[in-house]
Amino acid sequence: MNLKELILKIRNRFSPHEELRDEAVLGFLRVLEKVREEEAPCSEIFARLDEYVENELHGQDTARLMPLVKEHLDMCSDCCEEYEALLEVLEKTDEK
Repeated sequence: MNLKELILKIRNRFSPHEELRDEAVLGFLRVLEKVREEEAPCSEIFARLDEYVENELHGQDTARLMPLVKEHLDMCSDCCEEYEALLEVLEKTDEK
């Protein structure tokens, strides 16, 4: 399900079968970007990265459990590099 379908699904619960214009979706995305920037700075992601990696190593659905961390990792190359390095270290530690 893409973002537009999700927004339509939510909106249709309140006013069924109205077409959602692309401008409305883009406006919603701009709001989400602003919220994401304010609520999930890199320092917050770094603080939660160990929990995220541990959950992943235990086979849990980290994208569902920690969606803001997942989204931030998808968008931020610095945090993603930290995540990959931590994951690699812990995977090698588990192998021993």
